[in-house]
Amino acid sequence: MNLIKNRPQAREQAADGVEAHDAVAVNAAHSRELYKKREQIYPKLAHGKFRSLKWLVMAVTLGIYYIVPFLRWDRGPDAPDQAVLVDFAGRRFYFFFIEIWPQEVYYITGLLILAALALFLATALVGRVWCGYACPQTVWTDLFIAVERMFEGDRNKRIMLDRAEWSFNKAWRKIGKHAVWLLIAAATGGAWILYFHDAFAVVNNFVTGQAALTSYIFFGVLTFTTYVLAGTMREQVCTYMCPWPRIQGAMLDEHSLTVTYNDWRGEPRSRHQKKKEAAGTATGDCIDCNQCVAVCPTGIDIREGPQLECINCALCIDACDDIMAKIGRPKGLIAYDTQLAVAARNAGQTPPKHKIIRARTLLYAVVMTVIGVLM
Repeated sequence: MNLIKNRPQAREQAADGVEAHDAVAVNAAHSRELYKKREQIYPKLAHGKFRSLKWLVMAVTLGIYYIVPFLRWDRGPDAPDQAVLVDFAGRRFYFFFIEIWPQEVYYITGLLILAALALFLATALVGRVWCGYACPQTVWTDLFIAVERMFEGDRNKRIMLDRAEWSFNKAWRKIGKHAVWLLIAAATGGAWILYFHDAFAVVNNFVTGQAALTSYIFFGVLTFTTYVLAGTMREQVCTYMCPWPRIQGAMLDEHSLTVTYNDWRGEPRSRHQKKKEAAGTATGDCIDCNQCVAVCPTGIDIREGPQLECINCALCIDACDDIMAKIGRPKGLIAYDTQLAVAARNAGQTPPKHKIIRARTLLYAVVMTVIGVLM
């Protein structure tokens, strides 16, 4: 009898348990929706002046990084002859003809301030030009993507390879790519430790196992971080880890040059432009080919306007100019432009001339001059 009496209560408790379980499942589903799974980006190789400029900057910056430790500078018999050396043991910093002692640390402080102000000035003038061309993350990611392209092919071939079943062809391409990535990462970590001791001596001691333990530790850490950041994380570093995209908003104004889609000219876009024109329907110059998206290293669509992820590398300009040339339209549908000029064109007015000298840029230049004089 007690069992029969308690059955309704048991059923209610069971129902409550199911509802609680369902509530937990729903909450878990909602929490999962807060985090979007990363979509792999396969940047297509662009061709044009901005891509050529990026190759040039990459060659120069990587050349400086890897070669400078081996340059010599004669300072006399009692001083190291490495041109650039951070000598912790001797408490000196050597930069060619400059020698900085610990009590002269204000020189380094001044140089860091000047570098920051120079970055602010460059951003005020041409947007995130540092991010697009000279940032170490950009340079090494570009290099790693070039290696990836060498083993796996361009965009479409890489997508097909990743979707294909594992085979000998897929295995050797993946293994070869990662092997070269590791070699580049190791060269990066190895080059860094050369700046703190005599480069030739470090290479010899490192290979023979006689280098200091700290050399091996820093070599391992920098090899690992280069491999992970440039090889696997890529655009995620720029979007989620780097603070500069968020800071740069305070450095820009309506006169700053940024990569811009001229919607006044491109809209309404159409893939069947010639057919619509023949039918008397007005269309813009954009044929919605998505080549600007295909070449973007962060995977954004510049036609959606200014975005946090845009690093102003201008590869979308190269891609769009190439398409415009093929369909017989003027280049510059995507171009470096200012917000002021875009607003004027949208209103059907003549855009004003680009002002390089203005209050913001003058302020940065004056402060840099004052700090330089004080130093």
